[in-house]
Amino acid sequence: MTEIEVRELVPSEYREWDLLVQETQPGTLFHTSDWLETYRNVLSKDLRFYGCFINDDELVGGCPLFVRNFKGILKMASSTSNMIDYCGPLIKESSSTRANKKAQETHEIFDALRKFLCRQGFDSIHLRFSPGIEDIRPFTWNGWDSKVHYTHHLNLKENVDNKISRTIRKDLKSVLKAGLETKIWNDLETYYSLLSKTYERQNLKPPLPKRFFEKVFDLIQKKDIGYMLISETPEGEAVAAHLTLYGKESTIGWSSARNPAFNLRGSNALLYYNEFLDLQSRNFEYMNVMAGNVPRFADYIMGFSPKLVPYYSVTLENKKYSILKALYKVAT
Repeated sequence: MTEIEVRELVPSEYREWDLLVQETQPGTLFHTSDWLETYRNVLSKDLRFYGCFINDDELVGGCPLFVRNFKGILKMASSTSNMIDYCGPLIKESSSTRANKKAQETHEIFDALRKFLCRQGFDSIHLRFSPGIEDIRPFTWNGWDSKVHYTHHLNLKENVDNKISRTIRKDLKSVLKAGLETKIWNDLETYYSLLSKTYERQNLKPPLPKRFFEKVFDLIQKKDIGYMLISETPEGEAVAAHLTLYGKESTIGWSSARNPAFNLRGSNALLYYNEFLDLQSRNFEYMNVMAGNVPRFADYIMGFSPKLVPYYSVTLENKKYSILKALYKVAT
């Protein structure tokens, strides 16, 4: 591979970035400029797209980063933000069939990106990779700390009824007996009401403001990027909701919410079950349930027998950041 140039993309190049996301298997909706610019515009984030180029104009990799300046003391960069679990570096799919050639190309692109980021004066850099990117050695071999995370993939090519546990079957039976049904209902007010109740139960505010979700529902309507499925009582009261986003051959279970005052178990189980059946009918290959890092969620979703899938993050912190972080922990 020829010399790689890394630089910040200008808005006129975002379309090229989106094409890279579309063509790269680990690329997700979270990587797209539409999704990330929603964060920038609504939350006043400092968002930067860094691209890796060969031959002056061929985009072969890159990474979006949110940059934060903390009280003029620390300059921090991260590929994650609220409700974005992964949106880190991507590289163009190699045309080679040889494993050593693919690894060489991956290392050259990631090395170029790593060196560039280290020259930007950040006190800390955190990158979280999508599932499917397994070789992070260009970072770990150069002093970056790494961490493994987990998600679940549910195979939609298999019979759902053959995969669910006895507990899930029991929950489904109870809610069906009570007359609960599911339907697609792309309504912001319903979703945000359930989300607010979910967090109020924990004495917390929702992780993102309502105006952010307004933009998400606008994207769902205009660009068909996903849908919301709700469970409702025979009286028409929505008691649980799932926001699902579309990928290439898969979907992502991005956000779920429920009314804690509704005591009957199974409203979520009914959502998952009918959602899996619906996605199967539309020939999606699997669903990324995104429930692998919180014990109670992970235990619950295992009732559908999904596959556990690891993904990775890397972090680099300078001495100033490490010292201030240690002092903060002591103070709190």
